[in-house]
Amino acid sequence: MRRLVVQAILGIHPHERVTPQPVRISFAMATDTRAAAESEDIGKAVDYARAAERVTALTRNGQFQLAETLAEHIAALLLAEFACDRVRVEVEKPDALADAESVGVSIERRRRATPGG
Repeated sequence: MRRLVVQAILGIHPHERVTPQPVRISFAMATDTRAAAESEDIGKAVDYARAAERVTALTRNGQFQLAETLAEHIAALLLAEFACDRVRVEVEKPDALADAESVGVSIERRRRATPGG
């Protein structure tokens, strides 16, 4: 998913805590695609529409102060709710600085191994 735009409260400055602003989110989920590819069964594929809905809801409702915090929460949500082993998440604020296209953060997280596994 590239450049999903969500109007949300994100920032530390007083004006950012009142007025929603555009937040641009990109994410990729690494998963074993063989079962979906072999069967052509959408039920075995990553449901990006559902993932976008969940990420949008988290972003709108979270009222995070830092892009880093939002990115961590998005990564945790995707790893918990979707069949993926690794996620890459980018969170950008396109209107944050007048002289820059955007500011933001990019993270990559892996599913933690279970004890004894």
